[in-house]
Amino acid sequence: MLKKMSAIIERSAHGAFLLGVLSGITMTGLIFVSTLMRYIGGRPVRFSDELAGLLFLSMTFLCLPYVLDKGRHIRIEIVRRMVPEPAASILDAIGTLTLVTFCVVFAYEAWSFMEFSHSIRSRTDISGILLWPWMTLMPISMLLCILVQCRHGIRQAPSDNVSPGEVAP
Repeated sequence: MLKKMSAIIERSAHGAFLLGVLSGITMTGLIFVSTLMRYIGGRPVRFSDELAGLLFLSMTFLCLPYVLDKGRHIRIEIVRRMVPEPAASILDAIGTLTLVTFCVVFAYEAWSFMEFSHSIRSRTDISGILLWPWMTLMPISMLLCILVQCRHGIRQAPSDNVSPGEVAP
C-alpha cells in the first residue's frame, strides 16, 4: 500500500512537471509571436504580458514538486558537508521541518487568497482572464510538495541523481 501511494505521488509530481514544461513552452511561444507581431505588424498580442505571467506562475509552481522529489532544488550543502554525519542528519531534519512548515503556511495563505479572488471574480486588467483557477495551482503545488517530502521521510531527496547526458555537480 505504501509503495502504491509513493508511486502515485511520484507520478503526480511528474505529471505536474510535464504540465509545467508545457506552460513554459507555451509562454515562450506566446512571447515569440507577440515580439514578431510587435516588430513586423506594429502591434503585439494584446494580452500576451498577462498570459505570459500566468503561464510563468504555472510553470514555476507545477515544476516545484518534481524538482523537490528529484533533489534538484537549491541547497546549502557547504554546511552539511562540514559537519559529522549525526549533525548532518539533524540539519536534514531541520531543513525538512522548515520546508513542511513553509509549505503548510504558504498553502493556507494561498488558499485564502484564491478564495477571496474567487469571491470577487477577480480578472486580469486587459484581457479579463479569470485569476482564481491560476491561483489554485499555488496551494495544490505546496500540498504536493508536502506529500513528496513525506515520501522521502525526514531526509531530503538525494541530490546526486544524475540523468544520462547530464554533468554531475
